[in-house]
Amino acid sequence: PQAQAATINLTNTASMSFLLYRTPRMIRRQVLTTNRRHMAVYGYGAQWTGALSRGRDNLITDEAPELSPEEIQQLGESQRMIQLKGLDDETKCVAASAGWGHTAVIIAQDRDNNERKLMVCGRPHDFQTLMRLRRLPPLIRDFCVQYSLPLEGEEIDDDSTKQPSMLQKIASFFAGENEVTFNEHEYRRYSNIPEMLEVKIPSEPAVEGDHIDTEVFGLHGRKNTEKSSKHPPLHTRYQNTLATSAGTTAVISKTGTLYMFGLNQRGQCGNGTFSPNVWNPSPIHALASKRYILDHGTGIGENLFKEFKEQENPIVSVALGLQHGIALDSEGQAFCWGKGERGQLGQGRRLADDAKEHYDEPNENRTFEHALHVENFYDPYATASEKEDIYAPLLSPSDSKIGLISAGMNFSLAVTLSNLPYIWGKNCVPNPSFSASDFNIRSKPVEDSTYPRYIPGLPKNLQIIKVACGTHHAAMLLEDGSIWAVGVATDSPVPMWDEAVEILSPGIVDTSEIISFQAGFDRTVIVSGLESGKRQVIEIQLWSNEELRQFGAVRPSYLDWLGQEDESQKVVSVHRGWMHTVVVTES
Repeated sequence: PQAQAATINLTNTASMSFLLYRTPRMIRRQVLTTNRRHMAVYGYGAQWTGALSRGRDNLITDEAPELSPEEIQQLGESQRMIQLKGLDDETKCVAASAGWGHTAVIIAQDRDNNERKLMVCGRPHDFQTLMRLRRLPPLIRDFCVQYSLPLEGEEIDDDSTKQPSMLQKIASFFAGENEVTFNEHEYRRYSNIPEMLEVKIPSEPAVEGDHIDTEVFGLHGRKNTEKSSKHPPLHTRYQNTLATSAGTTAVISKTGTLYMFGLNQRGQCGNGTFSPNVWNPSPIHALASKRYILDHGTGIGENLFKEFKEQENPIVSVALGLQHGIALDSEGQAFCWGKGERGQLGQGRRLADDAKEHYDEPNENRTFEHALHVENFYDPYATASEKEDIYAPLLSPSDSKIGLISAGMNFSLAVTLSNLPYIWGKNCVPNPSFSASDFNIRSKPVEDSTYPRYIPGLPKNLQIIKVACGTHHAAMLLEDGSIWAVGVATDSPVPMWDEAVEILSPGIVDTSEIISFQAGFDRTVIVSGLESGKRQVIEIQLWSNEELRQFGAVRPSYLDWLGQEDESQKVVSVHRGWMHTVVVTES
């Protein structure tokens, strides 16, 4: 165990303490709690982004920096956390998501989870400046962060035309220019939010587990279709309703409408236009099984008269990649939008084996500012295609209905209701022509997949019940409690896309008590213990070393800190962003 721990210490496993090997040296302190909170939202990591909601006076002070593995393992330190400000102790956090530089939460005003609000903090409309600021020396970065905020007491309204101050201009020079300017009131108000701010959407947000009301199906054209009278919807409850990424946020309302706001140069907000930003939550266009677009514009880039086919069904789940998104509707249909040059939108189709030498795979590897139906799920068990068909046979319409979705940085994941996992996007399929002895520097072991590619390697008799993606890996929770994954390993840049490998053995997690299954960047977090009350939090990663995969489950060290700070608080969910992590607890 000591050798294993020493090996893992060399990897990026910050804020962890190992289940199998740990020698803590900590001084427990007594904490008198006078007012018990029935929920709290904590966080740790970089504070200058504003994603930890500590207010404008605390942007340049890291109150809870992320500890290194050496600090945790060798010095016996525990990861400290801080509570996010701007959330009333009487409210309840019912959903959360951590993006690259911002945090979004859905709060409920009462114990019945009603009167919900969407709250955000950090940089929900920013990614380029975030990258530039991170490369600056801390002293210059702190200056830029402070002076990119509106001045203290400065009034900002829709008619604001106030020019930036000299210090604001200097900060803008160091941080780099964006397509927006300081004259735009939205930029100054929404691009740097140091404390939680409500973002209004036309109807209340939905949360995972909510039942879809019957009248909601009639809002999206289902009542006008013949199929609505023949069978009930496949999905009657919402799944993942809140997602964040690099300057984008997506939320599903109780009406089954998917709204997005944030950066939109690549059409990643899916509202039918290309623009620097979408400031107000806007619905995704063309969420329909057949593409129907009328463009009455007279020139390139004109979106004024563009019309899209009406949304057919309520959206039940959403996930976001770096600059693309994926959604699932109640009929089991998957849709993608945004950047698609590397196959992220899944619009290609697999060729039959005997046709690959003579034909190129069809695809639409380009950016789309509206949703596209993903439907080319080939049958992995078909023996041969029709003689006149150059394509691999597709699954039947019933077998190709989707049950689960997720998204990584530049890839998408879907699992059919027939329990078949598929993945598509950038560098997620083995290159059959690659050879390790090949001296061609342009040759890569992996290549893009423009169509949904079946993931082999999973036990065929076990149901996939949860999925989650980090930036470069996809994790799947099976009904026996085991977790399998594909992707790029944490300990070395080894592509492991050819088939799924087991990263957590069965028997550790009780699937009947799963509370949360989330993935962010390099790790996957499972929270269980819903009924028993004995809360269990486990973090795992995808390792190239088989021994590390076998013994790599860890217990986060912030659980020790939480036990000292307020032992009544139990972890509900963990959300890992680029430079910060958000932990939601309940009493």
